[in-house]
Amino acid sequence: MSDDSKGVWVYLQHDSAGLTVPSLELIAAGRSVADKLGQELVGVILGSGLDKMADAAVQRGADRVILVDSQDLETYLNLAYADAIYSLVKERKPYVLLITANEVGKDIAGRVAYRVPTGLATDNVQLAVEDYSNPVLGQFKDLLIQVRPDFGTRLARIYTPRHRPQMATVRPGSFTPLEPDPKRKGKVEKVPFKAPGYPAKVTEVVELPPPTPDLAGADVVISLGLGVLKDRSGSPKDPRDAYRLALDLKSAFETRGMKAEIGATRALIYAELKELEGIIGKNNQVGQTGATVKPKVYVAAGISGALQHRVGMQNSTKIVAINTDPGAPIFKIAHYPVVGDLYEELPKLAEAVRRGAIAG
Repeated sequence: MSDDSKGVWVYLQHDSAGLTVPSLELIAAGRSVADKLGQELVGVILGSGLDKMADAAVQRGADRVILVDSQDLETYLNLAYADAIYSLVKERKPYVLLITANEVGKDIAGRVAYRVPTGLATDNVQLAVEDYSNPVLGQFKDLLIQVRPDFGTRLARIYTPRHRPQMATVRPGSFTPLEPDPKRKGKVEKVPFKAPGYPAKVTEVVELPPPTPDLAGADVVISLGLGVLKDRSGSPKDPRDAYRLALDLKSAFETRGMKAEIGATRALIYAELKELEGIIGKNNQVGQTGATVKPKVYVAAGISGALQHRVGMQNSTKIVAINTDPGAPIFKIAHYPVVGDLYEELPKLAEAVRRGAIAG
């Protein structure tokens, strides 16, 4: 462990529109940790032509921004990006390094952690700063505590006390971006980078079409769980009827100008019901191993609310939960809990939306 490690770093990703939403969320996560530690929050941005990105990072909460601005980083290549981040970490010794838990972040984080070397806790949904005591390792003050879903309904607390930086990836949707402050001032530093020769190179970049369904971009997500298999009395139901009711509710929200999509729990998808074959699949999955969503309205129909599902939707602005079991865990986080039969309640909800009685 390096005693001179200092600073909370966040690696910020961007696209043609600027810093991505998950990166803005990561700044908020880093800000909460930096404030508790009394340390500086540093945004690290890699690419080419990054000046405007630095201003955005400062306005959203960064104290300092390191721009690794190089033509060699204009197109993403994991080898080059990992080299650039590792070089900075080795030279400047941050106390904490946070990276978004998406495709790019997961591609880079493990490479950097291995080379430092340090520990890496992945897919965190919460972060804390606490003192830590271990009978073998001793006492540690102001340690980053990394919290992620574990097996069953548990949250695991991860401690990496002996190495710096303490590294973690953070699930998108777990934190809310801070409001921009145009008056906020910060330091911006440009750092050169020259990539050595690599055995691989990028020859073409092809932009993929938006995912179908686009759960992360929806204003409303209507998700179905295993509760679709029976009604209030326990009598079997055709799950296609529940899907049709969800489609009707989706249409009702869309008449109000809101983009709506249909989601599902992992349990429903992996039940591989023949009735839903070709209708609901892995692309509809919301939860720890699916999409993380934060819509204006989330409707959970027939979903008990296991932790793995809740971590994927718990930050939705409004949560409407429909379940026949009044003790269902989903009701603990629902803003509008409805103890009832989804086959009776979904049509009522659709009618209320069309009347304008319910809006986002």
